[in-house]
Amino acid sequence: MARTWADSWEAEWAGDGCAKCAQGRPDEDEWGVRWYAGEFADAYLLKRPASPGYSVVVFRGRHVPDPALFTDAEVTGYWSAVRTVGAAIHRVYAPAQINYQCMNNSVAHVHTHVLPRYLDDPGPRTMLPDHAFADARSLDPAELLAQLASLKAALG
Repeated sequence: MARTWADSWEAEWAGDGCAKCAQGRPDEDEWGVRWYAGEFADAYLLKRPASPGYSVVVFRGRHVPDPALFTDAEVTGYWSAVRTVGAAIHRVYAPAQINYQCMNNSVAHVHTHVLPRYLDDPGPRTMLPDHAFADARSLDPAELLAQLASLKAALG
């Protein structure tokens, strides 16, 4: 069988050139704006969400490409942060369910997509269809600021 993964994968997995490590803890990146900053993780509300409230939680600290490599303190701290983010999203947006997706094969640094699902969802009981992502619209600045304020208040 032919290798399908990039030749650079092992180096990426080891942290060489990791974009998440290099960026530090920015208030904003190309994808989203930070609304949660904890000891072990930051959460970013996506600027172009496929679903209202869609956020990404990024592990902060050392480079870790897979949750199985966390220390006991890191696993507890990180997943506690993911739970805190999910609880705030429940309070603000009242989704029917939230999907927690940890897909570290595109970016070899632990991060979790926190994807609210609603009763009018185009793909109930399955993955959100590709068209939901393709058709997503960018939040206007006022809408983005209002949602960030609501999420931050829900952390209280």
